[in-house]
Amino acid sequence: MIYFVIRKYKSEYSEDYRIEKHSKSHAEANKFLAALSLLEDNEHVEFFVICHPSDKYLVTNLSENAA
Repeated sequence: MIYFVIRKYKSEYSEDYRIEKHSKSHAEANKFLAALSLLEDNEHVEFFVICHPSDKYLVTNLSENAA
């Protein structure tokens, strides 16, 4: 599995998501999530972790798009 740490910015006018980090380890993703959550002081920003079950499909698509 691949774990993504997602940054969500939400104001009253817009909502934006971006990937801050990816990891193959849930423990590493949680460590990064904890560090980001402690460092961020903007009330409009929050972080969370999602997982993708098939990294083979994702890596194939990423390498195809990069070429």
